[in-house]
Amino acid sequence: MPLVDLPLEQLREYKPELTLQADFDAFWSRAKAESAAVPLNARLNKVEYPVEAITVYDVVYDGADGTSVHGWYVVPNDKLSQGPMPVVVRYHGYGGGRGRILEQLQYAISGYASFAIDTRGQSSLTPDNAVYPMGGIIGFMTRGILDPERYYYRQAYLDCVRALDFVCSREEVDASRIAVCGYSQGGGLALAVAGIDERPKVALPVYPYLCHFRRSVQHHSGGPYKEILDWFRRYDPEREQEEQVFRTLSYFDGMNLATRIRAKTLMGITLQDIICPPSTCFAAYNHLAAEVREAKIYHDYGHEGLPFHEEAILKFLAQHL
Repeated sequence: MPLVDLPLEQLREYKPELTLQADFDAFWSRAKAESAAVPLNARLNKVEYPVEAITVYDVVYDGADGTSVHGWYVVPNDKLSQGPMPVVVRYHGYGGGRGRILEQLQYAISGYASFAIDTRGQSSLTPDNAVYPMGGIIGFMTRGILDPERYYYRQAYLDCVRALDFVCSREEVDASRIAVCGYSQGGGLALAVAGIDERPKVALPVYPYLCHFRRSVQHHSGGPYKEILDWFRRYDPEREQEEQVFRTLSYFDGMNLATRIRAKTLMGITLQDIICPPSTCFAAYNHLAAEVREAKIYHDYGHEGLPFHEEAILKFLAQHL
């Protein structure tokens, strides 16, 4: 097996020093309070879909800054008469969107409602209404990177938290049985939401992005972490603002957020991943505060689809949600 990172025995023990700022919890408390003060204003439109067993809604709700966030909400019809049901909230990979309704059918046939949302500005219907204090590299990683209060992922994470507000507003949903999931950026968003908010009871990140930023920037061999290197090349060739950049990123780092996660967590990690290096995933996993945690390690896979892991997810949900 090619070695793209540390040997597995070292990865299992890899627990780097946290980069938590002294006001980390206060930062997110303020952000959540800001979000909670803004009405969700959810709008639902029923969508005709050629599967009679489900009802599908095209949902739009307001982000904390007024950005309209779009999502697919899918409900299994046979569970509506059986009382409130559990729900799976799905986040997507970098540059993607809420995906196709078909991708949520596995949850519907398992008895879960599901809600898949866009990430602002990324390849779907949801714009990004935020205003940033300076230019950045094409992409999303460097928008507002010198100020955590203005950084792109602050509003993006809040959009994801507000997805929980939406499902909790639905009478057919059991708000005590919420899972969050996603691959790559979606896995990072799932970790972030579980770290910021206590409502998720299960977290299902797969090779999560947005973890252990400094090592990710140093050791990736592809993907959007390069945007940060390109930012330094263009705006700060002598790295005079390096500490400020990584200070900003520390508030959004899944490694730091993992220390606040109590949700039962199943993480998928691929050892041939050159976009989200395995060590960065283990950095988050090994810092998890969750009492129940499990890692599925796939030795010969990289940053790709893992259909067999979807079966592991369904088993974990059946056991813990």
